Amino acid sequence: MSLLFLLFLGYKVDEVIVMSTPMISNRLDTYKLPNASLPKVTEKELGQIKPKGKLVPGDDRLDVFLSAYGEKRLKALGLLACETCSSRTYIDGSDDPSVSFKTPTKISPEASFAAVAAHENEHVANERANAHAENRDIVSQSVRIFMSTCPECGIRYASGGVTITQTAPKNAYDSVAPLEPGLVMDVYV
Repeated sequence: MSLLFLLFLGYKVDEVIVMSTPMISNRLDTYKLPNASLPKVTEKELGQIKPKGKLVPGDDRLDVFLSAYGEKRLKALGLLACETCSSRTYIDGSDDPSVSFKTPTKISPEASFAAVAAHENEHVANERANAHAENRDIVSQSVRIFMSTCPECGIRYASGGVTITQTAPKNAYDSVAPLEPGLVMDVYV
């Protein structure tokens, strides 16, 4: 698809990088193309499109792409604006007053994971400070970040997160008397 996209825009293509099974493998295959000829594109790949000469005129490109790929794919490529993604706002639902997103904040889908992770890290730091101020030990801390898919364009984004902190009093185990040798049973072999 990206090669077709570049061809329609009129770019000279010297090299094509193809990712095999994008969600499963990280392997990239690189193919060198001869400068004199571009690869043959079949009618099946083009769908109903019949380009006029080498390039599609600038004012017809969006219509050509719409007929070939559909509106959802063009929104995923960023060629059309996605109303759902542009109107999405993030707001913190916790009672922690010193974290971000206390007012509705717009974040792009591409930056959402980093923003939500940084926000949850603020909760982690605040919980650590609270535990230290209350003279408590942190037993465990965990962060979960939730991912969703936009129904309009299909782009994945971080939709929120949860930070869980478990603490215990620092002296919880000091009241237990240490075991003395021979109190229960000692066996030496």
